[in-house]
Amino acid sequence: MNSLLLLILLFLIGIVIISLFQSLRSKITRLLSWRLSAIIAGLYLGFLAMLVPILYLLPANDFIKTVENKEQAISNSQILMNDLYNQKFPSEEDLAKLEGVYKNSSHTFKVDSNKLSINLRTKTGSYHVLIQEKDVDDNEINVSAYVTAQYMGEVNFTKQLAPPAISLKNGILFLTTPNYQTLEFKQFNSDFTVDQFKHQNSNNGLSTNFGEQIIYIHVPKNLEINRDGLEDRIQLIGARQKLIQRAQ
Repeated sequence: MNSLLLLILLFLIGIVIISLFQSLRSKITRLLSWRLSAIIAGLYLGFLAMLVPILYLLPANDFIKTVENKEQAISNSQILMNDLYNQKFPSEEDLAKLEGVYKNSSHTFKVDSNKLSINLRTKTGSYHVLIQEKDVDDNEINVSAYVTAQYMGEVNFTKQLAPPAISLKNGILFLTTPNYQTLEFKQFNSDFTVDQFKHQNSNNGLSTNFGEQIIYIHVPKNLEINRDGLEDRIQLIGARQKLIQRAQ
């Protein structure tokens, strides 16, 4: 991207030089012959010609890959949500590596009770809470919040979303979603000369993709979990999940 900005800057400088030359041409006509003017114009055209091969040396990640990354991120998010609804839960290691999923907060709490209850206060958005038991009893509760891909047109605003407020008090883990967020986007509409080649009208609006929230909780071994009334939103995975399946 820095190389592209440099090319644009050089091109603009060239335009400014030509503009100044045109404005002062009447004053310096007596000093410059037509041959010298032709030499200057030739040098500038040669300079522009030298920039053409440099353009092909720029990395493709800033151009074509942008759309490809968006499609991959949205696809990964949709597959992940489908797996969650079908009781296929990823490990947190796999979740953190998934393109299109962003970790926006993490917390560590000391256990203050032999039982853990979840108080899920959601005002907006869709939340999935996954609880996994550790192999050891380290007296710590680790909580991480993830959000899947969120796009407005080609703008990725996943990292701009506020994470939930997370706290632990008297054996109750409070998960509170933030108030409604307002994000301001500005779009530059192309004119007809561009739209006629794109076969679309830029005023039709931007496509949007809204993701979901995932809360991953690691609890010490043998800590009792209370999901009273929230069994459909709080999932026990790993060893706890197997025990529930056997009990059923």
